[in-house]
Amino acid sequence: MDRPTAQIVMPADNDQVWTADGVHISANLSDDMGLLQYKVVIRGIDSLNGLAADSTFALTIIDGIDGKPKEHYLDFTIALGDSCFNAYYLLTLTCLDAQGNEAYRDTVRFQLKNSTDPVPPVFNVTGPTPDDTLHVGDGFVLGGTVTDAYDLVYSDIFIGRTNYSDTVTYVTFPWVIDNTIDYTNVFNWWYPVDSTWTEGAYHVYYTARDNHSIVSHTIPFYVFH
Repeated sequence: MDRPTAQIVMPADNDQVWTADGVHISANLSDDMGLLQYKVVIRGIDSLNGLAADSTFALTIIDGIDGKPKEHYLDFTIALGDSCFNAYYLLTLTCLDAQGNEAYRDTVRFQLKNSTDPVPPVFNVTGPTPDDTLHVGDGFVLGGTVTDAYDLVYSDIFIGRTNYSDTVTYVTFPWVIDNTIDYTNVFNWWYPVDSTWTEGAYHVYYTARDNHSIVSHTIPFYVFH
């Protein structure tokens, strides 16, 4: 009456998987009394730079195991479309035995790379000195660019508390010229710290998106009166 066991062989932890190849899954299942069913779940967990994945790919497979064998080897490939995002994903596997006992989930994290556009937007930006402490009267200048090799779609900038309890400014950039957004030439980007800023942890948080990636760049700093 022991639990069954489920062990993922492929993909290995931190493997890169290309959309053109699909996700090749292989795994070993076993139980002392006989196996009944297995469950595979794949879901996006974050982008290449730490954002929640706006992924177009998620999957749950629940399937029976014929004949209730004591050992079973999974080996199949899941086809992927070109709309899938560059992101990190979790693959989890579990199984049930004939008595209804469930295996402890085995989990691997892998990186999905879109075969059409594997490179996310690239930031070349300025801001406060990372982890600097600013006082009333201090300030900083924002500027620089975000570029992409293919289809840059959008960007935004958030300045505020790291817990998002206070927003200094939030600006969106839906306009793109030659797959580039030039922050410097849009506004006057001098931001002075005044008494309306509460003390604590802040950040400048850049994000950008192309057709296959969402990425971010953060510059943390502190305010102390």
